[in-house]
Amino acid sequence: MNILRGQTVSNSELKRVLGLPEITFIAVGFTIGGGIFVFTGIVLKIAGPALPLAFALAVIPVFLSMMPLAMLGSAIPTTGGNYKYPSRMVSPGLAFVGIWTYILASFFGQIPLYAIGCANYARAFAPGVPIAVFAIALLTIFYIINLLGIKLAAQIQGIMVIILISALLFYSGNGLADIDLSHFSNFMRAGPSNIVLGVALLTFTYFGANGIIELGGEIKQPGKVIPRALFIAFPLIACIYLLVAIATVGLINCDNGCPKEPLITASSLCMGNAGHIFFIAGGAILALTTTLNALFIVGTKSLLVIIDDNILPKVLGKINTRFSTPHILLTIIWILSILGVLSGFSLETFGSYAALGGMAIFLPVLIASMILPKRFVRQYEQSKFKLKGFWLRFCPIVGFTMIFFFSATILIDLNSPLKIGLFFLFIGSGVFYYWGRKRYLLRRGIDLSAIKRTAIWEESNDISG
Repeated sequence: MNILRGQTVSNSELKRVLGLPEITFIAVGFTIGGGIFVFTGIVLKIAGPALPLAFALAVIPVFLSMMPLAMLGSAIPTTGGNYKYPSRMVSPGLAFVGIWTYILASFFGQIPLYAIGCANYARAFAPGVPIAVFAIALLTIFYIINLLGIKLAAQIQGIMVIILISALLFYSGNGLADIDLSHFSNFMRAGPSNIVLGVALLTFTYFGANGIIELGGEIKQPGKVIPRALFIAFPLIACIYLLVAIATVGLINCDNGCPKEPLITASSLCMGNAGHIFFIAGGAILALTTTLNALFIVGTKSLLVIIDDNILPKVLGKINTRFSTPHILLTIIWILSILGVLSGFSLETFGSYAALGGMAIFLPVLIASMILPKRFVRQYEQSKFKLKGFWLRFCPIVGFTMIFFFSATILIDLNSPLKIGLFFLFIGSGVFYYWGRKRYLLRRGIDLSAIKRTAIWEESNDISG
């Protein structure tokens, strides 16, 4: 069997095989990543017993900023929405640079971060396996799964998410049973400023669900499914985070100092050995692998649209004739992610690049959401979900505020001209490539500016369900 046999086709030939359960599982799995294990400890030190309050407040700005994306996904569902919406409504160049920056930040940030983080937790079961070897093996497994079809990848995602949620609820239930209410005394002792800082940091734990707008061309009835999946995923995630936070504060006495991994430490206090192992495997490890799998699922979609627009070479967009998967793009993601694992960057640097890449892709889409009602009136009016009046402006403004505030915070925290310069090199290389490609295509009679001027949304692949 040659799974790399394929032909170049439009992304419109991708099959609609995903329903509400699969999309909800992808959104939940993408969102509940390693962040809850990393940031719970950080914010516990900052906000103390007000950690649950910080989690409850953090979901509000993220949820509001995701509503414009839900509106776009409902009005004009399409493959590669994070590129296609701003390229047709704002600027092809800005949309491409946003995706380019995100992709580089994912290959050299987010994917290696989760693969190495998972390897660190897995050492509890196989201490003799080198971290890099385990991380590369993990990347290879998900690469092969996604080569074999998005339906299989989504089904595996659903199984992993169910186990992950079970592990987190198992931890919360045991923690609540052994809770010490005295740990919540003087609830606000950290002060308003520290609690606000904690809220700001915890917003990162709610990002990820926006990735589902990449899959509009492979979703059955996407106009209904995309907003419904977000409305299911966010309350579910917020409830799980809140339960985990209450259990953690109830088990860990902040007055005695906070352990490096409070969830792992707390689980050892309220569970037996078997339960502790289940929490590490089903909680910590699957929190990372579900996000890793989701990155492979959505990572090629905007690139396929960019290839259809002639910005990247057509050969990269070959679709496997048997499994309907973009095998060349998946292979490139796999290879570059392995290079990221082997780069030797710290987890903090990977995390910073990953977060900055997420901001870069988010900004053009928010701008597009404000243009949608004026440029594509019919699609907006017929949408199953749409923002009106005050909310049409307020929700994107919340998103813009988050992007600029957190981007500045992360760049300052990097505190290294080399690391900051490397990220701006990501952006600069995208600008330079687009400028060169545009001039090259102009000499052959192709004007990339026409992508916006001639934009239509009448293709059968883009009709709202």
